[in-house]
Amino acid sequence: MMKANQDQRIPYAVFENETQLPILDITHPLFNASIDEQAYHLNCLKSARSIESLKKMPRFIQNIFVKMSSVDNSYLSGMRTLVYKLGPELSGGIKLGFRDKWAVKQTSFMGLRIRLRDLCRHQSKILQPQLKQFPERNLCFFNIAGGAATDSINTLILIQESDPELLKGRKIEINILDIDTYGPNFAKRCIDVLKQPGERFYGLDITLNIIHYDWSQPGELLKLSLERAGWIQFCSSEGGLFE
Repeated sequence: MMKANQDQRIPYAVFENETQLPILDITHPLFNASIDEQAYHLNCLKSARSIESLKKMPRFIQNIFVKMSSVDNSYLSGMRTLVYKLGPELSGGIKLGFRDKWAVKQTSFMGLRIRLRDLCRHQSKILQPQLKQFPERNLCFFNIAGGAATDSINTLILIQESDPELLKGRKIEINILDIDTYGPNFAKRCIDVLKQPGERFYGLDITLNIIHYDWSQPGELLKLSLERAGWIQFCSSEGGLFE
């Protein structure tokens, strides 16, 4: 456990190679310090101007830029994305390669942190009235391509900070549907740490399930949903979508 200031600790969970990584908490001062709304807005405007400039270039130059920026079928792993979401301060103690050290400090990657924060706030805002209206119902998250499930975990953190009674006395499931295993396994370890005495989720009935999921086979998601009929169900895909 590391102290960032006198008031708020940083809990850690162990990754596959026995490396300790911070558990991402969007309420932490070091996370909030990694977001500069004005700088990010200016960077977005700069990117938009670059696109407009590209449109004025000769066609053969446009084709060169298109080939340089072409996408393939690869994706950012859940753990690499997690490092970028932590930001430069919270990831400071992690041994990173040159590319990741550079990326985590870039204003463009700040968008990952802003989106995570805003989505968690939105999810918390949606769920709280449901939890108040149906205190007898269990709560289930379906996190598609969820990786380390930082949005589901932090949505629970925001709900707990707002009204801790809403999470007590009910079963809570986080179901990560993903082809990746590293991110979901780390998420499971985060939940185990957060359920320990003195931590945020101590005393709560939270289970995290890892489900291998293929986007082209939606029947599995339907089956899981039907099995939890009567639960409050929340489906998201923050980890699988990018700007």
